[in-house]
Amino acid sequence: MNNILVVDDEAIQRRVLASIIRRALPASQVWEANNGKAALELMHSQPMDVVFTDIRMPIMDGLDFIEKLKQSFTGVKIIILSGFRYFEYAQRAIQLGAYDYLLKPIKEESITEILARVRESIDRERARQLENERIKRQLTSTMSVYYDQLLRDWITHGIGEAKFQEMKEHFSLRARGTVLVSRLIREELLIGQEDSASRVTSMMISRMESCLQQVGLSVSFFKEDKSHMITVLTYDGPGPALESLTELAHRFREQMLAQQGIVLTIGIGGPCGELSGRGRDSYREAVEAASFRYFLTADSVIPYAAVAGRIRSMHYDLLKEEEALKEAIRMMKSDLITATLDKLFSRLLEGGFPYPDQWLKSFLRMVYGIATVIKDLMEERKYKQLLSETESSLSRCADVLEFKDRLTAILLEFMNILRSNRSNLHESMIEKCIAYIDSHYMEDLSLELVAGRFFFSPNYLSSFFKNHLGMTFSKYLSHIRLKKAVEFLKSTDMKVYEIASRVGFKDDKYFYRVFRGRFGLTPDEYRRNLLVEGKAWE
Repeated sequence: MNNILVVDDEAIQRRVLASIIRRALPASQVWEANNGKAALELMHSQPMDVVFTDIRMPIMDGLDFIEKLKQSFTGVKIIILSGFRYFEYAQRAIQLGAYDYLLKPIKEESITEILARVRESIDRERARQLENERIKRQLTSTMSVYYDQLLRDWITHGIGEAKFQEMKEHFSLRARGTVLVSRLIREELLIGQEDSASRVTSMMISRMESCLQQVGLSVSFFKEDKSHMITVLTYDGPGPALESLTELAHRFREQMLAQQGIVLTIGIGGPCGELSGRGRDSYREAVEAASFRYFLTADSVIPYAAVAGRIRSMHYDLLKEEEALKEAIRMMKSDLITATLDKLFSRLLEGGFPYPDQWLKSFLRMVYGIATVIKDLMEERKYKQLLSETESSLSRCADVLEFKDRLTAILLEFMNILRSNRSNLHESMIEKCIAYIDSHYMEDLSLELVAGRFFFSPNYLSSFFKNHLGMTFSKYLSHIRLKKAVEFLKSTDMKVYEIASRVGFKDDKYFYRVFRGRFGLTPDEYRRNLLVEGKAWE
């Protein structure tokens, strides 16, 4: 009880009563008024907790005062001061809502006792009010979370008909509206400490709703994975012009950047004649629009209408570029790697934008193919780890410029791995090539086939044989086949044409010619010579 008012036209009685109250409650402020009208004027500037008022007063008597008091100040406690002969007025005052009454002449102990009861009553009411407010806040918060969750579920992946009808009534989804998506460039800002993340998300929601309040009502909430904030804006009439909405989104983005250092891309979906009918489409459009910041590196607020005509699926075959980049890595030509990527990016981005996820998947397939040039140089565990780190690095790129820089760096790293292992590679690869030819000589081998098997270009493998064996690939293959043919001539009685076929010559006449060129004898002459002289020519 901080403020107590005594209303009585008899000054002496008023002052005595005020003095008694001050002694009983020294911490309270006690005010005085000589009639009901003066008391009401005072209370409009200084609300009271308790009012002691006489019944019979000039200008405005106690009953009129009580009636007007209850109309304007519902929580105040009113104590009636009445003489015995006016007791029926006191009863009427009780009916009007007075708390209690005191009969004159008033005793100090009666005042002290009634003040104690009033204090107890006020304390109980305030405690009850606080508890009701707490329950109301909790209920409001719970219902808000519930309906926000309903709206989130509906707009992202749909809900059942009953819940949809409940949500539609709560959010007035029959209204016109638009959906906006605010995507964080660095999502890890909301994956750190819970308190910090909660503070940032609350601020983003508050700032967005504040920026949009001049054009309509909005509800904002975050997707479960915190990747982006969804804002459902509703408005009357035709709604704001796209330029105005874009400007407001820019204002929100600039506030978050200046105050929190948070970089956002905002996608604006198409307008909905009725949110319940096209709200989910508007959300999908907003998500797509925001994703194209990947290619529109200078833009931070992107309406779907600005990119809708430039979106296309990516169905390009990157095998040609994959082979060209493999060759550039084998030849240790970093400038060729850069030039090939420049041409590739220009070709893919000419005339439109692919979906970012298609873009990433296509390039990852190409990079995995290119990585085979170093596969045999690494332990399997380290090779798999390299591919995993490569995928993670490319997936985290904020835009196409960063993607191109990282991709270039990755391919140059492949080239450096190849360079550092090249001396070992020569020995390893020549051994594998020779072992393969030695065990598959009877098959239809070619330079192209063997090169492909060991992930080399035919030109590179041809040079490899010349530099390390001093002969061409075809001469080495012919050498092995003739060597095997001689073994068959020595150890079997197979016909010459059978031996020719067994060692890989499809044409026995060609076999005769090559054999004579190598040994100066035909296969038959060679065999007879073995039988007669027991001698073989090398």
